[in-house]
Amino acid sequence: MSKDDARKMTIIEELLSGRFTNSQAAQLLDLSIRQVQRLKSEATANGITSILHKNRGRKPANTLNPQTAEAIIQTYNTELSGYNFCHATDVLAEEKDIFVSVSTVSRLLTAHGIRSPKAKRRPKRHRSRDAREHEGEMAQMDASKFDWLCNDSYLHLHGAIDDATGRILGLHFAKEETFEGYCEVMFQMNRDGHLPREIYTDARTVFVYDSKVKKKLTLDQELAGETERQPQFARALKELSILLIIARSAQAKGGIERLWGTLQDRLPKDLQRHKISSVEDANAFLKSYIPYYNRKFAVQAANPEKAYLPSFDEAALELILAKQETRKLDSGLSFSFHGQKYRLPAYVDKQPLSASPHDTLKVATSHRIGMKILFKGYAFAPQPLQKQMKEALTPNYTPDLPPLPMPCEKPKNRSPWRKSNNFLFPPKQLKDSSVTGSTATPG
Repeated sequence: MSKDDARKMTIIEELLSGRFTNSQAAQLLDLSIRQVQRLKSEATANGITSILHKNRGRKPANTLNPQTAEAIIQTYNTELSGYNFCHATDVLAEEKDIFVSVSTVSRLLTAHGIRSPKAKRRPKRHRSRDAREHEGEMAQMDASKFDWLCNDSYLHLHGAIDDATGRILGLHFAKEETFEGYCEVMFQMNRDGHLPREIYTDARTVFVYDSKVKKKLTLDQELAGETERQPQFARALKELSILLIIARSAQAKGGIERLWGTLQDRLPKDLQRHKISSVEDANAFLKSYIPYYNRKFAVQAANPEKAYLPSFDEAALELILAKQETRKLDSGLSFSFHGQKYRLPAYVDKQPLSASPHDTLKVATSHRIGMKILFKGYAFAPQPLQKQMKEALTPNYTPDLPPLPMPCEKPKNRSPWRKSNNFLFPPKQLKDSSVTGSTATPG
């Protein structure tokens, strides 16, 4: 019996003995006079102990079954070790049919000396901004390098989330953070009808060149209509009428930074539990993982009206999201690209293609379209020119040249002056037999 129950029984006993009035007892027990009268009648009829709660000593109806508690502890120690308690609760409900609350799992595991591996750090102070009111108004885009497959591969996960709801719009694994990886995210958003009006990114060179390094245009160049060189992704977004906004800090795009924290804790364990160890299988798994994540973590936007852009035709989007380089036609109506000469076809779609020397065209390349030429509103494949290879001389080939003359011996020096001058040319140094013969002793 608790102290409150003992005090309650004492006051009611004093009330029955006439020492307290109903009003005084109600004030002491912090109850209404009607409730005090009910307790007084109950004690008179059934004894003083009848005023205590009837569930005292009974097992609560919502008590966790001991078998279920044992199954939770065993499953966590054998299969879910390292999972945070919220993630473990989700897996227990989806795969083990054990439906309990996060607080129940936390209380049970903590009582057995198991602590959640995800530490809670004090949040850093920064200036916050309000999320956009409409879904599709702005998307945050970034990539995260992490050991997603738990095999030291350290892949880059490209992703985009909606700023208003926090729902994932697209995810794609790649070995490096590249233009092609972000293009795959754009293809996913276009396929689902989730192209945003604005994209919020960091200052990676995939999105923007460093203004301190790049060459600025002069006033004459701007008046002549020249434009500054920009990255391929920024050029593609401009053609899609999507505004590119550059964030100067990680806190500015905190939504997608929080997404990486959640995925780095959950996704590797889910991939490992499903025995996924390749990039292709991981990308296939993301198709079912994105809807699951959005059902659990996405929130409602402040305004229910959606502001997504209309979807583009797949073929047109492939040309826009391809790498585009500019070339000029030479006098033979051909151009060079990566060491190979190409020419334009005479007809495109059964229409004659008019071209002149020094005309400008664009070469679009990607793994989806291969190589296409964008010229005067047409998109077509160029015709490669065959190189004229010079015939190499065979090793056994000898040109028809006149034979060289045979080397002749050096003629002997038979000069009379040489023979008679024994003082300058003693006989020992002269190997000419005629000289040695001339030095004989006169008779």
